[in-house]
Amino acid sequence: MNRQIYIHYGATQFNPLLNFPIKNKRCWVKPKGGLWASRKNASFGWKNWCAIEEFRECNEDCSFEFVMKDESKIAIISTPSQLSRLPCIKNSRVSSCYLIDFEKCVRLGIDAIELCWYGDEYADTASGNLHFELYGWDCDSMVVLNPDAVIPR
Repeated sequence: MNRQIYIHYGATQFNPLLNFPIKNKRCWVKPKGGLWASRKNASFGWKNWCAIEEFRECNEDCSFEFVMKDESKIAIISTPSQLSRLPCIKNSRVSSCYLIDFEKCVRLGIDAIELCWYGDEYADTASGNLHFELYGWDCDSMVVLNPDAVIPR
């Protein structure tokens, strides 16, 4: 099987003891913890966003690649309806954003959540305005919720 290759910037190897377990972060669209990455071939991944925003340098010498195990359950988000299938935190004060209940996602066996919406490669499949629904997910990216689903390369 041809597995998707992901790249994480900011470390040279995956340490499953860091950033796990996942915790919900009060009134925020991202969890506390997890492994963040983008597809290596993404047209608008983390490296692209950092360059455009002059946020930080994404150096290949301080990165690592990985794939997900074949049996991994990855929730792909390209449309608002796909997002709404994920559990959300009820009674949130952040009305314009969809607050994913990441802890419940882990309990449901979801290994990762991947946003596939910004890049040109999603022009035919992406819809809706996920920019405001997931305000803070500024590029096509994945957060790994289960470190056991990662296969370092």
